[in-house]
Amino acid sequence: MEALRAASESGGGDDDLVTESELLAMAGEMGVDSEQLRAVLARGTGSVQGRDNVATGWGWPGNETFERVIDGELSPGQLEEVAELAGGRYEDGGTPGVRETREFWEGWRYVTLDVTARGGRTRILAKSKISYMRLSPFFPLLAIACLMFFTLMLKENPANLEQALQGVISMGLLFYFGVGWGMRLNRKRILARVEELAASVQEQVRGQGALVVGEEELEDRLGR
Repeated sequence: MEALRAASESGGGDDDLVTESELLAMAGEMGVDSEQLRAVLARGTGSVQGRDNVATGWGWPGNETFERVIDGELSPGQLEEVAELAGGRYEDGGTPGVRETREFWEGWRYVTLDVTARGGRTRILAKSKISYMRLSPFFPLLAIACLMFFTLMLKENPANLEQALQGVISMGLLFYFGVGWGMRLNRKRILARVEELAASVQEQVRGQGALVVGEEELEDRLGR
C-alpha cells in the first residue's frame, strides 16, 4: 500500500523510487512475512498483452500467428497443465519446465502452439498455417463440376460459349471466397482457444499465494 502510494505521488525522479529493501521493511513493520511478500511480488500481475499477425483483405488468410504475454511466470507443473488444454503433444515436446509445445487441427489450418515461462512472464504463441493437403480433394471436384457445367452449356447451344465461361469463372470465385470464409471461421476458433489459454494462465498467476493479512487489517496496522 505504501509502495503504491509513493509511486502515485512520484514525480519521476530517482529519489521518489521505492526500493525492494524499503518495501520489505514496510512489510515487516506491518507484520507481513517477507518471504510471502516476495512470492506475491514475483508472481506478476496477471495482465495480458496481445499481438496477432493476421492477413487482411479478401484473399485467403494464409499463415498467421496469435500471441499472448501474461505478466507472471507459471511453475513447471502449471505450465504443463495449461499446455494440455491446447491439444496433443507435438513431436518436439519442448523443454520441460520452461516450454511446452502442442499441436492441433482447426479446419483447414494446422496449428503449433508454444507455452513458455521465463523471466517472470508466460508467453503463448500459436502459429497457424494452411493445410493444402486437406484442401487438395476439393480441387478435382471443382474441376469436374466446372467441366460438366461447361460441357452441358455448349451441348445445349454452341453459341453459349461466353455464358459457359462466365459460369465457370463464377464457380471458381465462389469456391475461392467460400474457402476464405471457412478459414476466417477457423481463425476465430483458434483465437478463442488462445484467449482461453491466456485466461487459464491469468487465473493460475493470480491464484498463487496471498498476503497473510487483508487490506483492511493492513490499514488498521498503519493507523489509516
